[in-house]
Amino acid sequence: MDDQSIPFEYSRKLTAIQRSLYAYILSLLPNRSDAEDILQETNLILCKKANEYDPEGHFQGWAFRIARFQIMAHMTKARRSKISFSNELVDAMAEEDFDSTGLHVTQRALQVCYDLLPKHMRSIARLRFKEEKPLKDISELVNRPLGSVSATLHRIRQNLATCVKQKMPIIEAEIDS
Repeated sequence: MDDQSIPFEYSRKLTAIQRSLYAYILSLLPNRSDAEDILQETNLILCKKANEYDPEGHFQGWAFRIARFQIMAHMTKARRSKISFSNELVDAMAEEDFDSTGLHVTQRALQVCYDLLPKHMRSIARLRFKEEKPLKDISELVNRPLGSVSATLHRIRQNLATCVKQKMPIIEAEIDS
């Protein structure tokens, strides 16, 4: 990369679409490992092309197009493999609207479950997952030992995973009705 830095807003947008970008890539590739590799390659290209992005444009659509080109390049290299999709099939699948319903349901369930956490757990979860604070900083901010914060985060993850599994069918039913 050049000696120029990536603008903060661009970096924020890139970070915000990581899950959707990965889900999109995975929807077009049969292999998780390949999808992860393509995600890394796509992110690298997106960082290199930061100065080419029009801030008035649709960032996710632009990123998805770059990912699609990376997928097609990967498919060209993988043609020696017994199983591969043609570029035409990848193009056809990519042209369809990316179905983000499952992602939306999961995100909605996660928000509902996050809101159900006790106040002290919500506070720690916010510091760790939304503000991306290191455990040491969280420990100091909430005035609790590092081990206690770590154990609380483990319980938060378990509670959220269990809750999300329970809430997803309810939210799916709400969306379907």
